[in-house]
Amino acid sequence: MSEELNHTVPVNLSVVSPISSQEQFANFIGVTTDTVRGWVEKEIVPTVKVGKRRFVNNIKLSDELKSGTTIFSSGHFLEGDD
Repeated sequence: MSEELNHTVPVNLSVVSPISSQEQFANFIGVTTDTVRGWVEKEIVPTVKVGKRRFVNNIKLSDELKSGTTIFSSGHFLEGDD
């Protein structure tokens, strides 16, 4: 079974930082850190690596949402696309 991200949250994208920690992102959209960690591991959300940590790439996610993408499936953001 494919895990998908199809979460409707009103977000003012003009005040979102370019990247956020997985914990910050989880709090921002109202899910658990474990859920976000799973999305990162399954490459469902875009990430960028800073040092040894992987952060959610809010700019890339915002661009996808602005282009009309509403469902993100496993592998949507393959590592190396960042």
